[in-house]
Amino acid sequence: MTQPLPPLTSGVPVTDKTDQTTTTDCPACHGHKASFSFSKDGYDLFRCPDCDFLFVHPYPSNATLIDFYETTYRGASSEFYPKSFSRRWRGWWRSLQFIRYVRGRDVLDLGCGGGFMVEAFNRLGARASGLDISQNSIAYARQLVPQSQFYCEDLTTFRKRNLTFDFVFSSEVLEHLPGPTEFMETLAAITRPNGYVYVSAPDIGHPAVPQNLPSWSDICPPEHLQFFNHNNLLMVFRQYGFVMEKTMKSRTPAHSVIFRRACS
Repeated sequence: MTQPLPPLTSGVPVTDKTDQTTTTDCPACHGHKASFSFSKDGYDLFRCPDCDFLFVHPYPSNATLIDFYETTYRGASSEFYPKSFSRRWRGWWRSLQFIRYVRGRDVLDLGCGGGFMVEAFNRLGARASGLDISQNSIAYARQLVPQSQFYCEDLTTFRKRNLTFDFVFSSEVLEHLPGPTEFMETLAAITRPNGYVYVSAPDIGHPAVPQNLPSWSDICPPEHLQFFNHNNLLMVFRQYGFVMEKTMKSRTPAHSVIFRRACS
């Protein structure tokens, strides 16, 4: 069961720049006003009292995010990716639970990093491609899986290619984005009717999340910018025509959910 966000523990530092009476529209449920919750690492986080969505406000600029991810993220290069051996093995074992969704299908790993899941899905008989904004990660992926197509661009640019897929895999991407809209519009555009989307991301409603919420290591702006519980994650996907297919339980505070795009 989704747990409501705990009240703030006293003693959480507040930046001087924050006016705690300020409200802003909730990016998840729209129309409802979110208000200041706490500050961490120089960023203010706001919380919606209606849907419990927690997010950084204001989101960092595109220039800040591009600088953070595009060329230096994880220190990868065309010849090196950290922990590549263990990532390949984890990717292979993880891919096995998706056999029925990927074999003989067109598959996209959205946020593919070094291409390890693309490689694993291809071994299962998929026609897999990868998308990532990180140039160094894509350079490595192209060396690792030269037979696959990789795209190094943002979601909006990729969406304009008018490509569609039977299965979209997206692991540990959603929390990095400045709001859910661009991500969801892309999923709605690229997922075929009755196609599937797998999403993993930190689960702020999980019982293992610490009561002193600002101490949770997954709240680490500007790397992680938004935090969903089970209910508001399903709410956002329903807004874009997806229904929940399957939830995979996790002992750690993480979503692991497969959605199906309903036929219109």
